[in-house]
Amino acid sequence: MTQGLRVQNLTKYYGDYKALDDVSFAIEGGQFVTLLGPSGCGKTTLLRVIAGFLECDQGEVYFGDKLINDVPPNKRDAAMCFQSYALFPNKNVYENIRFGLRMRKVPPEEHKERVEEAMAMVNLTGLGERRPYELSGGQQQRVALARCIVVRPQLLLFDEPLSNLDAKLREKVRVEIREVQKKLGITAIYVTHDQAEALAISDQVITMSAGCIIQNAPPRDIYDRPNSRFVADFVGTANIVPCRILERTGMEYLVQSPYGELRAVDADCDLPAGAEGYLCIRPEDLLPSGKGESSNQICGAVRTAVYMGNLLDMFVDIGTEQIRASIAKDWNVTEGEAICFRVAPDKVRILGG
Repeated sequence: MTQGLRVQNLTKYYGDYKALDDVSFAIEGGQFVTLLGPSGCGKTTLLRVIAGFLECDQGEVYFGDKLINDVPPNKRDAAMCFQSYALFPNKNVYENIRFGLRMRKVPPEEHKERVEEAMAMVNLTGLGERRPYELSGGQQQRVALARCIVVRPQLLLFDEPLSNLDAKLREKVRVEIREVQKKLGITAIYVTHDQAEALAISDQVITMSAGCIIQNAPPRDIYDRPNSRFVADFVGTANIVPCRILERTGMEYLVQSPYGELRAVDADCDLPAGAEGYLCIRPEDLLPSGKGESSNQICGAVRTAVYMGNLLDMFVDIGTEQIRASIAKDWNVTEGEAICFRVAPDKVRILGG
């Protein structure tokens, strides 16, 4: 049975700089969890502490019920897929994949079957004799993945493995990685700064900033129910403006903002009437409507409207503020035209500072 991972109160310094600040979380066995955040937030440091490449200054790392702080990397039953692939240029695909088996002293008679099995899982069958320089970037990444899974680890670690690939290939390979992980049932931790990547492949997303965990939740909650201004702004696109709560009845709110008075239904907000916070609306939740035709309207004048193929991306002036809307591509609008949007109260988020 695949084991889970637990980290408790991890802190890591580089000199006087605190890279990890009392980080704690748990991962269930077989889950695919992404560490998401901007450069310098501590996600790669955290991954390397889990892998055993770095020592923490305080805290514990458990795999299953076993404390592994003092266990060397090659004894942690984990495999890491690096950003640079780290392939041996003088070895062919077969030998690159086989390398981990040799290091772990797996009996030689098992090598051929296990390497071929790993190659088949990542669509590399028939390419065993090729050298890395004869492969595309996507194929090189598959070799790196095969080298990890051939040793049958309990924990699979990814350090921004797709950052060297173009956008379309990234989408294809990330799906393949997720499919392999699901098939094997391996617990996986994946580091990225790409929000779309994190939302697309994860069971759970851990959003980090300045060495701390800001939110740990399923992808849908990270996007639809951000717990802070930082998460709302970092994950996807959001219209975020200051607001003041005029009235509150249970989870229903009336707020004043630069977009006017709006009603919100937000079960996660705990701010009282009179408090100040931030109002958050996703561009795709703004729906065009005639002025006065519906409640919860936001009206302004079109500044720009850009055809994006699958949608129309608009910026609308509302007084001294702007709001961004993503609407159906067949709408015809012109710059300077008056336009109104309706937004459902349950699509209006109220966030603390």
